[in-house]
Formats: sequence, structure tokens, C-alpha cells
Amino acid sequence: METAVEQRVYTVEEYLTFEETAELRHEFVDGHLVDMAGESIVANMIALNLAVFFKATLRGQPYITLTHEVKLKVNEKRRYRYPDLMVVPATARRETHMVTEAVLVAEITSESTIETDTHSKLLEYSSLPSVQCYLIIAQTEPLVEAYIRRGDAWEYKPFRAVTDSVTIPALNLTLALTDLYEGIFQ
Repeated sequence: METAVEQRVYTVEEYLTFEETAELRHEFVDGHLVDMAGESIVANMIALNLAVFFKATLRGQPYITLTHEVKLKVNEKRRYRYPDLMVVPATARRETHMVTEAVLVAEITSESTIETDTHSKLLEYSSLPSVQCYLIIAQTEPLVEAYIRRGDAWEYKPFRAVTDSVTIPALNLTLALTDLYEGIFQ
């Protein structure tokens, strides 16, 4: 669930300073802080399955897998997000709690985040030249909506069966929904 912190406009510097000591995570959207509420058990299971898959599959390759505790700088002065998972080039510029580029970004939707995940974040993540794949993952049914960059265009493919697999060309791998939803829809 996302809720506004205080009804005032923050600078990027104020946001970054506030985030260093905040007990809860907050995304930064056009000067406003947005609380990032805790995730459900199912969302946590999916996130863990996803992280284990990418960490194991990309072992020895020039990428690192990061989870929802690391910010992605989407826009220098306006947007900082906490994706549920990112795959980042090992050579990417990194700060203590933030990266500036990602090859793959994944969000696990909930009732309170689905609009943001499928609209605002889709536009934001697809505007980053480094992002080659954006996965929107449902937790109430087997559904992965994959947005794959093909040159200057984006290809949309929904995967609705646990037996489906998502091919991610930029990472030269295939994610089976059976791995993603292990222990959930089986």
C-alpha cells in the first residue's frame, strides 16, 4: 500500500537525507514521499523465488541481482523507485542504497500498487535506456506481463499459465513460471 508521508514538496537532497534514517522505505515522486508498505507472504515468496533464480542463473556473468531495499534513480530530480527486483550490470554506477541503471526490473503487484506498476512505473522504467525488460508479476494468479525492448520499440507479452516460460533476450535466459510460482500455485 502506498500513502503520502507529509503534504509538502521535498527536494531530492531532503529526500535522500530523510531516507538514510527513515524506518520505512519511501519512493520519491515529483517532490512527494510515498510510503512503501510491507509485502504479503505470497509477494515475499515470489520475490525470493525470483531473486534465487536470477542469482543462480547469472552466476559468473557480469550482473548483480538486487532486491527491494535498493533504489533505482529513474529521473535525476523527480523519481526514485524501489523495484521488487533488479538485475544490474556489475559495472553500473552504485551508491550505498541506489543504482542508476538496470537491465531488468520486476514489480510484484498488489491491489494497492497495480495502477502504479502498470502505468507510471511502466513509463518510467521504459524511459531508461539501460532497461531491456520490465516484468509485472501478479500474486493472486499465475500472470507475468513482460515488456521486452526490441530496438526502439517495446514488445508486450502476457504469460498466464504456470507452464509458460518468459524468454529474456538481454540476459540470454528463460524464466519458467513454475520456478517463479514455486510453492504458490502448485
